[in-house]
Amino acid sequence: MGNHPVGNQRRALLSVTDKTRLDEIGKLLHSYGYELIASGGTARYLRDKDIPVTGINELTGYPEIFGGRVKTLHPVIHGGILGPSRESFAETVELGINPIDVVVVNLYQFREAVAAGAGEAETVEKIDIGGPTLMRAAAKNFGRVTVVSDPAQYDEFIAELNTGKGETSLDFRRRMAASTFRMIEQYNDAIASYFEGSAGIPLRYGENPHQEATLHLPAAPAGQAPLTGIGLTQHGGKELSYNNIVDLVAAVKLVGDFDQPCCGILKHTNPCGFGLGEGLTGLERALKCDPVSAFGGVFAFNTTVDLGTANVLAKRFLEIIIAPNFTSDALARLTKKKNVRVLTMDMEKFLAGTRGRTRSWGRLVLTQGEDDGFPELEEWKVAAGEEPDDATRTALEMVWKVCKHGKSNAIVLGDMTATLGMGFGQMSRVDSTELAVLKAGNQGLDLLGCVAGSDGFFPFPDGIEKLAAAGARAVIAPGGSIRDDEVAEAAEKLGVTLILTNRRHFNH
Repeated sequence: MGNHPVGNQRRALLSVTDKTRLDEIGKLLHSYGYELIASGGTARYLRDKDIPVTGINELTGYPEIFGGRVKTLHPVIHGGILGPSRESFAETVELGINPIDVVVVNLYQFREAVAAGAGEAETVEKIDIGGPTLMRAAAKNFGRVTVVSDPAQYDEFIAELNTGKGETSLDFRRRMAASTFRMIEQYNDAIASYFEGSAGIPLRYGENPHQEATLHLPAAPAGQAPLTGIGLTQHGGKELSYNNIVDLVAAVKLVGDFDQPCCGILKHTNPCGFGLGEGLTGLERALKCDPVSAFGGVFAFNTTVDLGTANVLAKRFLEIIIAPNFTSDALARLTKKKNVRVLTMDMEKFLAGTRGRTRSWGRLVLTQGEDDGFPELEEWKVAAGEEPDDATRTALEMVWKVCKHGKSNAIVLGDMTATLGMGFGQMSRVDSTELAVLKAGNQGLDLLGCVAGSDGFFPFPDGIEKLAAAGARAVIAPGGSIRDDEVAEAAEKLGVTLILTNRRHFNH
């Protein structure tokens, strides 16, 4: 909004489907001298509350047409929103275009129509055109215009108006613009999903059998199965469930972090075995770590699966096998198991299509970027002991990368080619350390001379002491603890090489 010269009229456009607290907003804006402009239903509501309002049709000189489909799409409205500064409107006075400073808009209830099982004609009518256009215009021009797109934002909006005596701050306008573009993105995604498959592909069930779940995918090429839009092809087995897909994504991201041929085994998104090597070599190395947890797991490869590997897999109970390719005889062998889901992937396409993460709880949505790359491995600091040789460095890099894919707190033990024990998701790093050592002991694996990786710093020396007692000779962890020097001193006394990095990879 910015400061107005004395005598300039403030103006607010209101066009809302959800009329929650609309009278409160209207009265407050009016009290600060705003002229209120509103579309048909919103204008009628405000008049019923004895709040002065100018109808959009009065401003544009055009009635609403096509049953209300067209009412705000007019230069008088959009020019009023998009004018970059109040001074710039000098050139549009003769056109009847004057500044609009506040836009309060929310969208037709498209998702609610879909959820209620509305027919196609009714659902299509709930696709808002004017609302998103107004919101985008106002958000783009946040330097001057305030956009409020959700009644949940009204309290903060009211506080801003009261603090600024009718004005809002640039920081508030910027945040409202960001929120608006995110809301439009989600709204458009719901519409696209509806057209791609009546709001998505129903899954067998959600995290539990009593929960419903839906898969939303980018459109696949005509005549191809929906999964191909994300780079996947299912060749056999039962339908995918919610948990299957969550595990599958986690598995591909694990093996996708390695340039060397490898096999990763996951259970409930946590690695339970990992081995470097082609085909059967990688599989056997991955299985030695925790074959019990591998029961019913997801097996992922980043190279072609051959018949020898398939024969070993076919003898096990597992849920999913995924690889970039299978030899024809390996695919024939595995697809005989009617319950095992066998998939191939275009890894580059799949990883690109699953970048970042979005979590939502109703209307609360969190997004974050992808945890890409490992530049810290080129810049690590030897805090205790000697610089690792090439073989030890390979082992440390392997456990560090596997750590990234387990739930925090994460501890991974390994040798030069495979994991030996892992502890994930515990409340303390010491608990995870004890679990990793216990897992290795359960399989009779020798930890003498092993390496260890931790996804977070060691806050006290006790974790290093337990790893040293188990046989670890080198440990990699992020730096950052106020006791880094104390931990490094303990490692030095114990004869353990301690590598500290400048980056962490938490996975919550």
